[in-house]
Amino acid sequence: MANCPKCNYKLKWTDWKPECPECGVNVAYYNFEEQFYIDAKGAEMDAAKIRVKWANVKTAFIGSKLLVARLSLSILPLLAALLSFGSFKMVIPLFEKKMPFSLIGLYSFFTDGTLNYLSALKNSEIVGLYAKHAINIFYGLSAVAAAAVLILLFQLLCFISIKKMTVLLVVMSGFGIGAAVWTVAAVNIFSRVTASTVFTVADGFGGYAVMIAFAVILILNITVLKRGVTVNYVEGDLYRIEVAKKLKRKEITLDEITQPVYLPSAGAGEPDRDVIAEGSSLNG
Repeated sequence: MANCPKCNYKLKWTDWKPECPECGVNVAYYNFEEQFYIDAKGAEMDAAKIRVKWANVKTAFIGSKLLVARLSLSILPLLAALLSFGSFKMVIPLFEKKMPFSLIGLYSFFTDGTLNYLSALKNSEIVGLYAKHAINIFYGLSAVAAAAVLILLFQLLCFISIKKMTVLLVVMSGFGIGAAVWTVAAVNIFSRVTASTVFTVADGFGGYAVMIAFAVILILNITVLKRGVTVNYVEGDLYRIEVAKKLKRKEITLDEITQPVYLPSAGAGEPDRDVIAEGSSLNG
């Protein structure tokens, strides 16, 4: 059984009345007003945290036309990578395979045994050089695909920290352009050096589409970094969160916090603002 909150008398199951048999205080409502204000302070700070996080999420995705465009086009590199950088046909005894240098071909390369065949042919004096070229091209495609996937992932996670994720998007866009350029060059070289009945190579335009897609993402994110992103918060929410952090660090006590934690001024409704370009964190 519980104890009386005032005198610490151990209540028995026979003590069915709301009053403590020892001191007579109402157990259910003892110190109710004080506890009410304590709960109200906590609720006010918790609500501020939720509103700030929601403001961060909303701004990160649809905070401006530029951010909407960035979100909409984040899948562009993956779609462009479905286009063929070129294709090759491999004909060996008991095996014939034609594959595009694209995401579809990359999936087949790792799943249908093509990687094993090409790896075995690498040691051949006749076609070993061509097999190495083909493997390198698919590795280049793997880098392109990884960059495209990470761009989409970072975009979906940008609410964690708009500035940090934007920097990562810039880096991955640059990496994707580099990987696409390298892969296109490898395909062109492969098509020129191939002189074998085992391998037949054709060029494609997909690589240039991928470069353009990555360049679009790069330009959008550089523009976001330069212009910055303004996040509008409910008045006083940033102050409430700062108070909550001080309370957690035990720099202040709950008794030192006023109730309400923040009293809106006469101009209530005017939001607080945070500009990401100036290095503000959106971790809430």
